[in-house]
Amino acid sequence: MRKLAVMVAVSMVISLAGCGSSESDGGKGSSSSGTPQTETQVKAQAEAQAEDDGPAPKTTGEFPEYHWTAAMSVAENTINYMMVEKFAELLDERSGGRITVDIYPGGQLGNTTEFTEAVIGGSIDIGTGMTTDLVDFIPSYAVFDMPNLFADVEQMRAVLSGGLVSALDEYNNQGGIEMLGFSDAGFRQLTSNKPVHQLADLSGQKIRVMTNQYHIAYWNALGAAATPMQFTEVFMGLSQGTIDGEENPYMNIVGNNMQEVQKYVIETNHIGHIITFFMNYNLYQGLPEDVRVLVDECAEEATAYANSKADESIAEYKKTCEDAGCEIIVLDDKVMGELKEKASVVYDMVRENTGDELVDQLLAAINEAE
Repeated sequence: MRKLAVMVAVSMVISLAGCGSSESDGGKGSSSSGTPQTETQVKAQAEAQAEDDGPAPKTTGEFPEYHWTAAMSVAENTINYMMVEKFAELLDERSGGRITVDIYPGGQLGNTTEFTEAVIGGSIDIGTGMTTDLVDFIPSYAVFDMPNLFADVEQMRAVLSGGLVSALDEYNNQGGIEMLGFSDAGFRQLTSNKPVHQLADLSGQKIRVMTNQYHIAYWNALGAAATPMQFTEVFMGLSQGTIDGEENPYMNIVGNNMQEVQKYVIETNHIGHIITFFMNYNLYQGLPEDVRVLVDECAEEATAYANSKADESIAEYKKTCEDAGCEIIVLDDKVMGELKEKASVVYDMVRENTGDELVDQLLAAINEAE
């Protein structure tokens, strides 16, 4: 009965939201009127609801019963699913079965835009996507669309577990979500049917990108012909030669069999594939203190678990690509430096659209993590 009720509630949200343009690795957000919600609108909605709910109660003795719903657009073999599944297992175990989470992968409760909007609105409790998915709801997340930010995965994880998270909380809460944690699937890489050893090799290559202004600007700045395309159309586009290449983390490359229709994987490490894990803000704030503590503990352990699984899976996915006949190309420091230099146009765009404060905080956090 609960699952039926959830599906009915979500279908109502989706019908109001209209047709979203989201896909499993990106999308556009819209309000129920079909236009993007501003942070101010969402904050006002969240504050009004919080006033109605009153202060969070305190629990003594055993935990109250909660039955939550978690949504994602990706499949069960992804880091997102592993993370939420571990979170649900830990909550169930440590609450004595009184706090449970029903997980709906594969877009069962709508695409990324639709379920994110539903989490903000409160008809879905928990969501997981990636930072790019949040940009239309919380524009400040565009800072993570600045290419070639991080030297390696360890530096990226240090930043995402440091003081920058507190700065992000203000934007999250204004946007109507409580960020439970971040995981990742490593970096996004370039795949192509043409080898790339230097910047000039990208000239004119038709590279499929997400429908994201920052990603489009980056690949065009590198001399490629950035080609926005729905994720579901990419495999066919590569097979038919409509596009020369695409960019994704190894998780998505192998998960969608790109290695079968591509000859090269070029390790550009251009953008961290940062996975978000969030809850409705009012739900979280209304929980008893001990339940919030439990949620935080389980989320922290679940994201750490997801990171360990990501490291294992990336090595396995690389081997899968090699076994399929793909050549993996590692770019030298000179070329990586040129990529970062060309990325400056995107940094300027992000500063113009979001302001300097968070950009400077992120860059400072990266310097501290070196």
